[in-house]
Amino acid sequence: MTDRLAPVRRHFWFAAAAAGLLLMPSANADPSIERVRGFFCNAKDDSVAFLVAQAKGENEEMAAYAVNKRIAKFSCAYYLPANAIHTGEQTVMEDGLVFKLQKYLFLPEKVERWSGSVFGSLQTAPPRQADI
Repeated sequence: MTDRLAPVRRHFWFAAAAAGLLLMPSANADPSIERVRGFFCNAKDDSVAFLVAQAKGENEEMAAYAVNKRIAKFSCAYYLPANAIHTGEQTVMEDGLVFKLQKYLFLPEKVERWSGSVFGSLQTAPPRQADI
């Protein structure tokens, strides 16, 4: 007796295997590498100081300049689109503000840099005009 469904089963398994191969990620595709751009600082403390200056009303360029001048070295700057790996996040509180910081490893240099944003405020009353 011959099995009339044998060719159908064989085609089914071939199609299933082909579909499985198509769904697998390729060997050289790294999902953790992303293109980032914007203002980054070399140290977490510098990034917090940058964000505090922005929260006080400075634009990004002036906030970066103020941080770099205060520490007397180049730390905060605008980066054009670059390849980086997101390596972590931290929440930091400073001066009654809550910041969300992201840490990236820039490639191919393998240099760690920080970016972030103001996440919220712990202040109950609005800040005085003199504080801004």
